[in-house]
Amino acid sequence: MMDNRRRFVTKSAYPLGPSRLERRYFHTTFERKTMSAPNLTVIAEPAEAGSLVYGALAAKSSNESANGQLSLILTITNNEAATVHLNQVKVSFVGPPSVSPSPIIADLPILPSQTLQWFFGILGPANNIILPVPAPGAIKLKLFCDNFSDPAEVDLTLGQYQSPATDGGYSFPGRSADLSKGEFWTGLSAAHGAAGGGTQLFAYDLLIRAFDSANNNWPTSVPGSDNTKNQSYHIWAKPIYAMANGVVVQFNDGMAANTPPGLPIPTPNPVEGNHFYIQHGDDLALYAHFQAGTLNPVLTSGPNPDGTGATVTQGQVLGLAGNTGNSSEPHLHIQVNRTTTPWGGPTRPLPFNDIYVLDLSAVPDVWPPNDDAPWNAVSAQDLPSVNSGIWPGPLKMGKKKLWRWVGPLAWAWIIFIGGLMITPGGVGCPACGPELTNALGIVSIVLGVLGFASRAVESRAARQRIALPQIDAKADLHS
Repeated sequence: MMDNRRRFVTKSAYPLGPSRLERRYFHTTFERKTMSAPNLTVIAEPAEAGSLVYGALAAKSSNESANGQLSLILTITNNEAATVHLNQVKVSFVGPPSVSPSPIIADLPILPSQTLQWFFGILGPANNIILPVPAPGAIKLKLFCDNFSDPAEVDLTLGQYQSPATDGGYSFPGRSADLSKGEFWTGLSAAHGAAGGGTQLFAYDLLIRAFDSANNNWPTSVPGSDNTKNQSYHIWAKPIYAMANGVVVQFNDGMAANTPPGLPIPTPNPVEGNHFYIQHGDDLALYAHFQAGTLNPVLTSGPNPDGTGATVTQGQVLGLAGNTGNSSEPHLHIQVNRTTTPWGGPTRPLPFNDIYVLDLSAVPDVWPPNDDAPWNAVSAQDLPSVNSGIWPGPLKMGKKKLWRWVGPLAWAWIIFIGGLMITPGGVGCPACGPELTNALGIVSIVLGVLGFASRAVESRAARQRIALPQIDAKADLHS
């Protein structure tokens, strides 16, 4: 078969050839005309339809703008006769809006003909890039290697990820009806450790928190309780639900719970603890760290010899949240990958539908939440890149929203009546006389104007936050 891979070259090399997407991977071959740039073959993920993709992140409030998360996994083959040492990957953006380049330190020796992976966060904290949305339409990658005067360069198109899930997003795996008074689901994007060859760059560690007014923070355990007991944590024993229809690919049950806080030593096997891998169409989803003995028996009694193969329905109970496997405290770990085999494929963003999110530092001490606060309605978007409250259900109508209609109408009515009272032939008060009627009309107009002014001052004051609650941030509970 003729080789139609797209070939990208250094500045002094050959022109671009034809291209195609092979087996969902984006193949990029660097060829050099001189010894100035390394000869590398690169497969870049996540990619869809020949373009790198970023995850669309929900805005942290309805007053803010949405943004995006770019996380890269590069599979690199060394076509040189000698070892090549990759020391830096520089990501630059082409086209509006303007985004600053991101130089990322690398330390990857690659033997001749060897293929290795490099991904964001391989040396420590994740190097995820937060982009404006819409993002630039293309990026340029430069791979710098020791003893080469020029980097290998490649130009790639860039687009927003579109999930194959129904309506472009998944159902949230928790429900507001299961929350106790004051509790909120919480989580964030672009914060999880890469792990597993970068397969968890878009993963979430979801927790439940409640505001502690005494300490002005959002702990994951009940204030004053023993945090070495799993039962002290808000998320413990909360039901977890399937995000979409699917089929059980793998499960594990029977692992005992860890003692929080902190990771167990040695690292348990499997690291997922009690878990399900469920095939949701093109995506394989991992739901991890359930309590032992709580996995839905209907889903562990499938037609295959090992019990897999059971059909899953969106919203079906999977089990109860726990603290098993490589987990430092009770929580739910979820991720999706473009594969049919656990740990076998590239990562993908995980967008949701029909939830509300709000920067946790801006969540008021009101429960259940209402639309007085700037909760942001999420549709086919990932979680925000800041620790956020998540409400998987409808918001209540707030008093302020009602007052926004009733108040102005009342003041307008008072002004209207006052105007009639001072207008000849308008509303009169026979018992008061003309002079008192005029005076009452003027007073009504003044009161109405003052009422409108007070509403404006109150609205401005409500937007100003004097002190923000502290958040005990837990972005990755596995490392």
